[in-house]
Amino acid sequence: AKLKSDLQAGKISVGLFHTAGKGTRLAPMPGSECNNKPAVKLPAVIKTKTGTVFPLTILEAVIKQTGVYASSRKGRLSVFWGDQVFIPCVKTSYTPTHHADILARLGPMPDKETYNREGLFNYGLICVDEKGDAKQIEKVSYEVATSIGDFKEVGTSVGSFSVSADLLGALMTAFEPELKSKTSKMDTDPHFWMPLTLDCKTYCDFMLSKGEFTSKEKATAHFQRIAKVKDALKEVEPKGKYFGAVDIGTKDLCYWWDYGQVKYYMENNLKLLKGSTQAEKDEAKAMKTFLGLESKGTVKGPLKAVNCAVSDVTVKDNSNASNSVLSTVTSASLDVQDSILVNVTAGSISCKNCLIYNVAITDDLKLEDGQIVVGVTCGNPAKPHLIKSKFNVCGKKNWKKWTQTKDMTEEDLALVKQNPYTFQEIYNMNKTADVVKTSSIIAKHTDACKKEIMGKL
Repeated sequence: AKLKSDLQAGKISVGLFHTAGKGTRLAPMPGSECNNKPAVKLPAVIKTKTGTVFPLTILEAVIKQTGVYASSRKGRLSVFWGDQVFIPCVKTSYTPTHHADILARLGPMPDKETYNREGLFNYGLICVDEKGDAKQIEKVSYEVATSIGDFKEVGTSVGSFSVSADLLGALMTAFEPELKSKTSKMDTDPHFWMPLTLDCKTYCDFMLSKGEFTSKEKATAHFQRIAKVKDALKEVEPKGKYFGAVDIGTKDLCYWWDYGQVKYYMENNLKLLKGSTQAEKDEAKAMKTFLGLESKGTVKGPLKAVNCAVSDVTVKDNSNASNSVLSTVTSASLDVQDSILVNVTAGSISCKNCLIYNVAITDDLKLEDGQIVVGVTCGNPAKPHLIKSKFNVCGKKNWKKWTQTKDMTEEDLALVKQNPYTFQEIYNMNKTADVVKTSSIIAKHTDACKKEIMGKL
C-alpha cells in the first residue's frame, strides 16, 4: 500500500526488469544459471568492498545503465528489458510529457528513398509528430506510414518504457480479469501502444493481417477496452497526452547491445576488440568504460595477450591469447584465438572461434573450431555436465528435440546429439533447483578444481 501511495504521490520512481522470455535462443547459457536468463554473465567483474571478485551479470549491467532515468521518473513505473544494454548519446534527464513514453533511437522523418534504403519497413517504428505525440506502427511501407500522420521524427524502439501511476492504475483496472486468472498473455506494442495511438480501422486491419485476433469483432473489442483506459485519463494531467517518445540518440551515435541470442552475445562482446574504423574504436572504448575494462585487466601468470580484453585471469605456464575476451579464467595454460571465455576453470584450454561459459573441470579442454561449451547442473549441482552447441544451432528451433535446420550441418547435428539432455529437459530439471544452494555448491566445486589444477602445476 505504501509503495502504491508513494508512487501516486510522485515520491518514488519504480523500476521493473523484464526477463524477456526463458532464453530459448540464448540456450544453453540460461540453463547454466538455473533458467535465469538475465543472470547470464558478461565478460566483466565486480569487486566488492571486501575485495571479493564476482562476474557482472546482464541484469546488473542493465540496472547500472538504466538508473540514469530514475530521477526523471518520480511517480512513474519504468519497465526495462533484462537482456539488452543501451548507451544513450543524448542527455538522459528529462521532464515526462505523456502518460506513457518509450525509449527510441530517433532521427528526422526520411524521404521515401531513405526509408526504403534503410529498410525501415522491416521494423516496428515510433513516429513522432510536431506536437511530440507518438504513434507505434509495425513493419509498414512508406506510403502507409505517411498516411497515418505527418511525422517530424521516426526511429526504432528499444522496447523499454515508462508509465504514469494513473495509467498504470487504469490498465490494472481494465485488465483485472486477466490479472486474476493469469491464463492469458499480451504484448505492449500490439495490445497497448498501438490501440492507444492508432484509429480503430488501422489497428484492426493490422491485427487481423498479423493473425493477432481471429475476427474483426475481437480486435474492435480490444481497441474499445483501451479506449476506456484513455477516457479514464481525459481529465488527468497531462491531459490528452497519452504516448510519447524519449530519444536515446540516432543509431549511428548511441549504442545498443543485445544479449538475447548466443550469436548476439558473441558478436556484441567481441566489439570490445574492434578497431578497424573510428566508429568501432569509439564503441569499443564506450563498452570498456561501461564494463570497467579500461585497464589491461588483472592477469596472474605468463599470458601473452594480443588484442584481448581480460579481467581476473590466472595461468601458470606460458600461454597465448589473441583477439579474445577472457573473464574469470583459471587454467594451466591457454592457447585461445577469436574466442570468449567467461567463468572458466580447466586444466588447459585450446580453442578458436569458441564460446566457453561456466565450466569448472580439471581435465584439459580442447575444442573444435566454432564450438559452444557450457557447464550446466540440470538441477543437480553435485554432477555438472558440459553441454555443447554451435553458433548456427538455433536454441528455439532445437528446444524440444535436436533437428537439423537449414543452417546446420550434419556435423552440427551429430555434436548436439551427444548431449545428455535437450535444452527443454535442462529447463525442466532446473525448475525445482534451489538457486542459492546451487550457487554455493558450484562455487565450492570451482574452488576445488582451481586448487587441484594449481596443485598439478
